[in-house]
Amino acid sequence: MRRLTPSLSDAPKKRAAPAKGGNARRQARAWRRRLAMAGMAAAVSAGLGLATVAAMSDKPAQLWRMATAETLTLTARAGLTVSDIQAVGRQRTGTQDILKALGVSASTPILGLDLMDAKRRVESLPWVANAEIERRLPHTLRVVITERVPIAISQADDRSVLIDAKGTEIVAVSRHVADLPIVTGRGAAENFAALRAELARVPALAARVKAAVRVGDRRWNLKLDSVENGIEIRLPETGSAAAWTQLAEMDAKHRLLARDIALIDLRLPDRVVVRLSNGRTMPPPNLGPTRNRGGQSA
Repeated sequence: MRRLTPSLSDAPKKRAAPAKGGNARRQARAWRRRLAMAGMAAAVSAGLGLATVAAMSDKPAQLWRMATAETLTLTARAGLTVSDIQAVGRQRTGTQDILKALGVSASTPILGLDLMDAKRRVESLPWVANAEIERRLPHTLRVVITERVPIAISQADDRSVLIDAKGTEIVAVSRHVADLPIVTGRGAAENFAALRAELARVPALAARVKAAVRVGDRRWNLKLDSVENGIEIRLPETGSAAAWTQLAEMDAKHRLLARDIALIDLRLPDRVVVRLSNGRTMPPPNLGPTRNRGGQSA
């Protein structure tokens, strides 16, 4: 038997404006039907409540299930079935994924859908962070979705996945599928959002960060411009935000990052170590009084 599928739209359908000078008798009949529908919904809700009480009593659970099923069948015959689903807020969550998660067909009694259970199923979809589902009698389910926003690609054991600000894994991806930084190391996914907020204090420099390695779940090493061959920036365990600002000041004053540099070590509070691509150590830029960042060497 072919399973009918409700239509799913991304925006609420606009209601047609009432015709001027419409037939008063037709409008009265429409209102009577709406009132009858509302009365039926109230009666069904009351019937389901009584069925629940019966289930909690000494009567067999089978009788409760039969009564519930019969009640919902009557509402479906009266037209209270799911025929339209309005999805709001989705960008990357597919139509079929939503329909499968809801588990409804065009013959599903709309009053029989467990909204909390449906909410949990929709929120189990990879891109969905939160979902709210409501009935709009007689035929419509409205699904409001908040999707996850990827901020980085987490890599571990040759596996690459998009992660959001909470470190939640979204979907597996190829390494360079998106223009997002790559994060690795124990605790990297969970702590990257905090690092990202610190880096955002210098937006132009933050845009150059292509990778972030969490070291000992205590501090970060960054790669600028290129994951493989970029300049490595070693941040301290504490005071990383001040160290990042200091790097921006050095670059603005001495064009440090335009030189042939392999590594800049900012872990020590009293000096900056700069290593050139040929392996030689470059004299540190004249920074004046050193800012006390309280960093420690890894």
